[in-house]
Amino acid sequence: MIFKVFLIFPELDEAVRLAEWILEKAGYQVEILQDCSEFNQRSRIEYPCAIILDERVNKEKADRVIQANPAIPVLCYCREEHLQNAYQALERGFRGVIPASAGREVLYEKLYQAVEFQLRLQKWLIGETRRNTRTLQRKVDDLERLRQIGSQISASLQLEKVLKEVVIAAVELTAAEEAQLLLLEPGSEDLILRSSYTRQQGQTRILRIPIHDTLIGEVLAKKLPLSLGGDELKKIQTAFLVRALIFVPLLIGEEPVGVLGVLNRQHSRTFTEYECTLLEALAGFAAIGIQNAKLYQANELEREKLKTILNQIQDAVLVIDSEQKLLFVNTTGIEAFQLNQKPFIGVPLEEAIPNQELSLILQEVDSRSGKWYEIHLENEDIWNCQVTPIEKTGYVITLHEITHFKELDRQKTEFVNAVSHDLRSPLTAILGYTELIKRVGELNERQQEYLRRIQNSVQGITALINDLLDLGRIEAGMDTRKEILDLQNLIVRSLETMAGLAAEKGIEIQVEIQSPLPAILGNAIRVQQMVTNLVGNALKYTPRGGKVGVRAWPEKDQVIFQVWDNGMGIPLEDQPHIFDKFFRGSNLPANVSGTGLGLTIVKSIVEDHHGRIWVESKAGEGATFTVVLPGA
Repeated sequence: MIFKVFLIFPELDEAVRLAEWILEKAGYQVEILQDCSEFNQRSRIEYPCAIILDERVNKEKADRVIQANPAIPVLCYCREEHLQNAYQALERGFRGVIPASAGREVLYEKLYQAVEFQLRLQKWLIGETRRNTRTLQRKVDDLERLRQIGSQISASLQLEKVLKEVVIAAVELTAAEEAQLLLLEPGSEDLILRSSYTRQQGQTRILRIPIHDTLIGEVLAKKLPLSLGGDELKKIQTAFLVRALIFVPLLIGEEPVGVLGVLNRQHSRTFTEYECTLLEALAGFAAIGIQNAKLYQANELEREKLKTILNQIQDAVLVIDSEQKLLFVNTTGIEAFQLNQKPFIGVPLEEAIPNQELSLILQEVDSRSGKWYEIHLENEDIWNCQVTPIEKTGYVITLHEITHFKELDRQKTEFVNAVSHDLRSPLTAILGYTELIKRVGELNERQQEYLRRIQNSVQGITALINDLLDLGRIEAGMDTRKEILDLQNLIVRSLETMAGLAAEKGIEIQVEIQSPLPAILGNAIRVQQMVTNLVGNALKYTPRGGKVGVRAWPEKDQVIFQVWDNGMGIPLEDQPHIFDKFFRGSNLPANVSGTGLGLTIVKSIVEDHHGRIWVESKAGEGATFTVVLPGA
């Protein structure tokens, strides 16, 4: 091995050359430098076994060389007249002093000692580096094990599996003989052993521990870890032999839910603070895993309850996401749409259920949500369908089978229509004969009154029959022919037919129409009937000398139509029922006739034109009916 020595001398005299010659004869590789800055540059490339530094080198520069190279011995070359400063040189960090008058043997001895010092220092540094590397490697391994445990706990939602992973990891990380995990029993003040692990696969001897007056109870109360071993445990009475232990609390937030502990029964090795820290970290992972597992179990339980409920109800329930892919279909829905022969979860609704009516409803899902629509299945069953948006999920489609009710309604409609047509002829005959009676001879006042009552009753029955026939046609969907209509023109024509009745009662009709109104798609006869019924109702229930108003204005792609009056109004308790068949307000005078079908017909016409209608009223202050119709 070749040892290199740097000589740092500001002046190159004969003494320097002599030292160089002596060292080279002894086998050293020598390099002479005149300034410390040169050495600073060379030291990055070459590592000498020693540095001989002239006493004449600047003190600050010399000190910097010593401080920057603690593993390289620096010797001070000192002339005879300055030997009294040798001790100061040693105090500054020089490893030795070489007098200028020293012979060859002294120079060799000093260098030998320097080299020996450097070799011992290197050996010590290598040993320390290995020891520290092993310690660091163990900590890295422990951290990696904690990371793996954290990943396993986070990935597992089964509580028992989480607990078993925790106790096994506790034994491995602390080199303990046994690990125990105990959780607080709900509704009691005891800790129940939920999982344990021993290296010898022995049986854990505890199953239940009270938290009062126990070491574990102290851990829960103080929310701090407890580590005992040696003489500390000898002072404590225990039910079984334990030579060393650590117990740490399991905390969810600030709430203690249990403890995690490791024990040594055979060996008396006391656990270290580092192992206690590892166990605390593991307990943190365990608490998170326990909480996640419990939340998952509770969620699964509620999910199963909801699934059972949805599968037991007779209505079909379908859940779709925002992209209209199926997320859930209950048993009734699977049977109704015959989905049991193919996978459907995650499949677009149109592919799983190719129903054109359902597809049309979903194309306008935002505007149609909350409304009921009829759809027909391939087996000719009829279902009522409603689409409801669910925030951050998608939509719920609920379907109720109405095939039986539609059949009953059809039979009822046929019966009413048949009876109505059959009643028209005798009613017409009765009216005819009442007119002929007047021509036969004079009638007294009482006879004329009876005849007038007969005529009024017949006219009322006729009006009822006409309303029933109209309502039957609308509900049966017989008025399918629709065209582009000018609503303003229909309103004007309806008001012209009402002008006589308004003049007879002395009622002022105020008209406010913002032209031009958007065109609408509809049936002209039915739309005009809707306007006429609303205005006629307002005139009928407004006292003489009152006011009736008609307004219409465009709003975005819709038309708003309103009829208001300052008549008797509608009591609040009657308002939910005013569109029901045959319903009449509780505050109507007995002498005001009506069939109770006018507003029902209006609502059916509005819905047939995909519109909405509602009323705002206070008893004694009149009423306002508002109709919203989509533009064409």
